[in-house]
Amino acid sequence: MSRAFSLLVITALLFTPAACGEKKTPDPAAIQGKNILSIVRAMSRSYEQKDLKSFMSDVTSRYPDREAFSKSLATVFAKYETIHFNIQYSKMLITVKEKNQIRVSFNWDGEWISKGLSQKDGGRVTLVLDAGSFKLIGMDGKNPFIPTQNKEKH
Repeated sequence: MSRAFSLLVITALLFTPAACGEKKTPDPAAIQGKNILSIVRAMSRSYEQKDLKSFMSDVTSRYPDREAFSKSLATVFAKYETIHFNIQYSKMLITVKEKNQIRVSFNWDGEWISKGLSQKDGGRVTLVLDAGSFKLIGMDGKNPFIPTQNKEKH
């Protein structure tokens, strides 16, 4: 009995400093990084779910040709039964630029499936996000959300 009591006291003494320790506030860069990852994941999820309204809520009204982009996405969502979209988060590069812009560069691959046909594509893209709202304001590189045509396979 005293052995169990001793073990309990030692365990309590070991965890007491951790419970009473001073809480650190997260670094602003860490919070910003978390917000950026959250928005990229949300865009990826809404894209795979073919949820146009949710996806476009993460695109700012300043996005060039926003209306045409929205129509292109609606066409993709109507054409394909299933969309698989993967981002290589481990190789993601996030940079904060002047003019309140954040650039998020990553490799991606996608598969679009319709009527038993599979179309695959991939590449590297840099999404340009507004630093205040974390919404998409531009894109450099191959647009990952509009598949390149004529690559269908059985």
